[in-house]
Amino acid sequence: MLQISCAGLPREIGLEHGRKAAALIQGSVSFYSKYFVETSKMDWEAACATASKFLPVLEQRAPDLVEEMQGIAEGSGVPFESILALNVRTEIAMGLMNDGCTSVAWCSEKFSVAGQNWDWMDAQKDRLVILHIKSASRHGTTKPAISTVTEAGIVGKIGLNSAGVAVFLNAIFAKGVNYNKLPVHIALRSALETRSRADAVALLESRGVAAASHILVAGDGATSLEFSATGSTRSDTNDGYLGHTNHYVREHGGEDLIKMKDSVPRMARVSQLMDEAAMTVKQSPDISPITILGNILKDEHDFPVSINRQSAGDNPASTLFTILVDLRAKIATVNLGRPTEPEGTWILAPVE
Repeated sequence: MLQISCAGLPREIGLEHGRKAAALIQGSVSFYSKYFVETSKMDWEAACATASKFLPVLEQRAPDLVEEMQGIAEGSGVPFESILALNVRTEIAMGLMNDGCTSVAWCSEKFSVAGQNWDWMDAQKDRLVILHIKSASRHGTTKPAISTVTEAGIVGKIGLNSAGVAVFLNAIFAKGVNYNKLPVHIALRSALETRSRADAVALLESRGVAAASHILVAGDGATSLEFSATGSTRSDTNDGYLGHTNHYVREHGGEDLIKMKDSVPRMARVSQLMDEAAMTVKQSPDISPITILGNILKDEHDFPVSINRQSAGDNPASTLFTILVDLRAKIATVNLGRPTEPEGTWILAPVE
């Protein structure tokens, strides 16, 4: 997996991303060009036109990230409109992306750990990158350092920052998009630019997320945020666990189509395993919670549509990477590929 260290002002960060990942970014454009035609009968020109509807809200609420995307475009030689389209891919599909993912956060007085399997089409595995970002001070503000695993050309997805804030993403298959709110991937990156879980949650709730999704924010405890095009709901814990798959677990005005039929049993399996994990830690307090969480993300119950997923038949997605985060140590471990068959391991430890 390509690692890119980016530093400086937003345009400079984008330039480095674009230059180092140019071929991968072009591959991402090619992949989503085909994907949108196949799933929504939308060609790339139409996708870019849809993405442009977000420019007013982005210029107002995330101007630094607009500059960064302009830098990515310049560095990669890919038109800005295409970079913008990559960053609003969830919204272009009108909330109907079917990434199949499982995320969990587990907290107590003694530990705070979290992790996720990110499941998506096998073809995109080779276009995953790790961005290590150090933003220069601007307007009297210094942002935390960030390490995030994302798709080439996209400013952020899943990761953690030097303040000990981590974010995780689950797609939810539900209709609707709101062009006055932040696109999912812009929201994730924006949350990583805050210095506490409370600040990240406040930002996400105040600015909103444009399409159906679940964002798990972990730090000194954990917060589960479910978004629809019309609003959001939340659950918090400082002593216990929060897990999520790919359907709404709380009441929403939006329609949840539960496109991924395995999402409900997968969530039930997470709950079962986490209940067992709580008993294990209680009986054997020397066992590492992060090790237990890692084993849960390897689970193959109901394979191939298990927590640890493998594409087969009508199931087009596999687990492309696993991330485990120790929030108190501010360190994450990333494994490429299915966690039972890791193809490489990377340590993320952002420091300002």
